[in-house]
Amino acid sequence: MIRTVFVAACLALGLSAQASAAPVVIAPPASGAADPALAAVIDTLVKAAEARDFAPFEAAMTPEATASYGGDVGPAGFKAVYDVDSPQSPFWPAFLAAAKLGGVSEQDDLYTLPYTAGALPDEADPYLSVIAIGDRTALYAEPRPDAKVIADVTHQLLEQVDVEPEDYEKTGPDYIHVKAEAGTGYVKVTEARSPLDYRAVFQKIDGAWKLVAFVAGD
Repeated sequence: MIRTVFVAACLALGLSAQASAAPVVIAPPASGAADPALAAVIDTLVKAAEARDFAPFEAAMTPEATASYGGDVGPAGFKAVYDVDSPQSPFWPAFLAAAKLGGVSEQDDLYTLPYTAGALPDEADPYLSVIAIGDRTALYAEPRPDAKVIADVTHQLLEQVDVEPEDYEKTGPDYIHVKAEAGTGYVKVTEARSPLDYRAVFQKIDGAWKLVAFVAGD
């Protein structure tokens, strides 16, 4: 039986982590899933996502797997929410992006892709937080590639500022205005990820790893 309360807490990022000394670093996992059976399931789904084949996902998920916070569940819910047969379906690239980053074990029988959807320090606001995911993420003084580099913020937990629609006119589509321990500046959109972005949750049920959710938001 799925412990729905615990899973829901993970989806909402309700798990907290003890704050560490600033800057807070949330590093990617050193390797893939430690459980070979889980790694095999994820590998199968990655190949299926590359081929845009929904059948392996349907086989891997529970009948109650969460597709949205609007009550859409199971294979039918996934098809309705993500329109998996459409060439424009967001499901396939979103799953692959999450899987590429690697996951985090919340508990022996619960695993979340990507690792950026794991626990945050108590004081962090998940709505404003982003995690630097680039191999070498620079904090720029201005939203342009030739601007002065304030600091290397690779894998740091950052706080978004200027998040109103009018602020985006200043920032542009390629950068996010953030606050880091080293100061306030800009990081590339491609090198930052919100903990509330798309995430897949797997749970070990009766000895088998099952996909129990794929959602964004809270």
